[in-house]
Amino acid sequence: MYKNSNYRLVILVLVTCLSGLAGNIAYATEPLLTLKEMVEKTVTSNPEVQSRYHKFLESGYEQEVMRAGFLPKADVVANYRKQEELVKPADGTATPRFNSELVLRQMIFDGFATNNEVKRLGHASRVRYYELQSAMQNTTLEFVRAYIDAMRYRELTQFAKDNYVVHKQLFDRIKERVTAGVARKVDLEQATGRLALAEANLLTEATNLHDVTARMQRLYGEIPPETLEAPTFFNAGVESTAVEALKVAYNQNPDLLSTIEDIQSSQDEIKAREARYMPKLDLQARKNLGVSSDGRFSSSAADLLELTMNFNLFNGFSDHNSVNQAAQKLNNSKDLRDKACVDTRQIVVIAYNDIEQLKEQEKYRTEHKNAIENAREAYRKQFDIGQRTLLDLLDTENEYFQAKRTLTNTQYDIKTAYARTYAGQGQLLNKIGAARGGLPEYAREDYMDNENVCQSLAPEQLIIDKAALLADAKPLSSTYSVPKAVDVPVKAVEPPKALESPKPVEPVKVPEPPKSVVKVLSNKVIPDVQFETNSAKIKPVSYPVLDNAVNTLKDWGNSNVEIAGHTDRRNTSKAAYNQKLSEKRAKAVLKYVVKKGIEAKRLTAKGYGFSQPIAENDPKLGNDVNRRVELIRLEK
Repeated sequence: MYKNSNYRLVILVLVTCLSGLAGNIAYATEPLLTLKEMVEKTVTSNPEVQSRYHKFLESGYEQEVMRAGFLPKADVVANYRKQEELVKPADGTATPRFNSELVLRQMIFDGFATNNEVKRLGHASRVRYYELQSAMQNTTLEFVRAYIDAMRYRELTQFAKDNYVVHKQLFDRIKERVTAGVARKVDLEQATGRLALAEANLLTEATNLHDVTARMQRLYGEIPPETLEAPTFFNAGVESTAVEALKVAYNQNPDLLSTIEDIQSSQDEIKAREARYMPKLDLQARKNLGVSSDGRFSSSAADLLELTMNFNLFNGFSDHNSVNQAAQKLNNSKDLRDKACVDTRQIVVIAYNDIEQLKEQEKYRTEHKNAIENAREAYRKQFDIGQRTLLDLLDTENEYFQAKRTLTNTQYDIKTAYARTYAGQGQLLNKIGAARGGLPEYAREDYMDNENVCQSLAPEQLIIDKAALLADAKPLSSTYSVPKAVDVPVKAVEPPKALESPKPVEPVKVPEPPKSVVKVLSNKVIPDVQFETNSAKIKPVSYPVLDNAVNTLKDWGNSNVEIAGHTDRRNTSKAAYNQKLSEKRAKAVLKYVVKKGIEAKRLTAKGYGFSQPIAENDPKLGNDVNRRVELIRLEK
């Protein structure tokens, strides 16, 4: 009995191991889809790309239709007619009632209209080809961004899960301590709020992951697999300068190349329309196949060979206006080429700059994340010896979560910036190693370079000289007001009767609330003045700020001062309205400081509207920094 039990146990273990091994083998043999394979499927089956592909095929057949104009045309013509005979022919012949013949027509010369139309449609086909290439690049970029975001939000979702678990565990411990009466109820309230934030963060990342999965499904046509290959296309790097990156883009960007082909197409269209000013020669041959008996000996039964010339002398200036119409199409094509130059430059320069700046940011964000991680571990050790509270641990967990999240976003943003740069250069598919089969390869023609008027000029990247910033900075105490301490007496607590009376309690010094900040420069004061919306009425909260500014004006002695009003700019901003508003606000500040003892003759008020921003405006929200009043000390 015992042996049989052992035998059964061994069999069970073997079966379990073999089942697990078989599962592992099946899992190992399951193919992992690469980014290259997924991109190739996308550019082959995506409806947006397919639409451009069929447009390209259509244009090729259109050219072949026009090319048929070089070949002869053969027709069999048969007719039956009944015609009244007013005079009988003297030779006894008559017009046949039935006649059939073979007609052969050949265009000999048409002013090169057909030749130029074939050329025009050839360039038009290339326009469709580059439009297809553009659609493939743009769809690939959109897919790669979704692919990178899917990896991003999978990682961020895991961070949010870990963050939630730690918050829940610490919350439970704080709740236990509050229930036991060894912690304050306010600690539980704070922990409750932070736990709710952790739950909201988890829900946010899960929602982002769901949305980006839907994006990939729209582009790829299927729900993406559970495992995604880490992309490596960016390892090839980019050119050493933005100017070099632009040169590559101007040679390969399909949007730009399509406009150059469109210019060639428009030029050939002009030539085709100018052919109407020239004579047209056609050769026609007719072979009679049979006539009715009554016309067997008539001229209608004879075979025919004739050469015909047609020369248009006047058709109401239609040809002239047709040529002018084609000329305007040529001008439009050149305008679109210039726009493509500008758009390509903006796309590549911004993406290239993002690569450089994000790489620099990655170093600092890595340092930040490592420092917070070290602090987190230190806080845990200090908690173990009673030097930190559970709320302190929650604080470090929140900061650690945000540090990891920010670093991860930066790392994935770098990959996206590479993809944007490659797409702007027209070589994202090549960098990934993907391609769509069945497409022709066009040699680069001379006119590509002749018509490419784009200039490889890029704005210089802004490099911050931190040492110079610190050297020019004023001491902190001279820039910001320092809070003053005030004495607040604390009522003494009566001691228990069994104890001696304690010594009188000394007043405890607590800082008074800090005043609003006034930024003071060597010859300028920028008080943080707040006005009512779309009004010059100063909010009462700004009175202490202006009082501090008045003190600075007094320190300037008799110097004249310009009070300058500025507004921000939005899509809905009107220059005239903002100009008047800035003037009214400047005069309101002038009126206030005069009431506080500043001589009016020293002051002038001017409004500048939104013409002098000191920071970039948001199209919808503007920018609070640009909504300001400056008090400028004028040199005598």
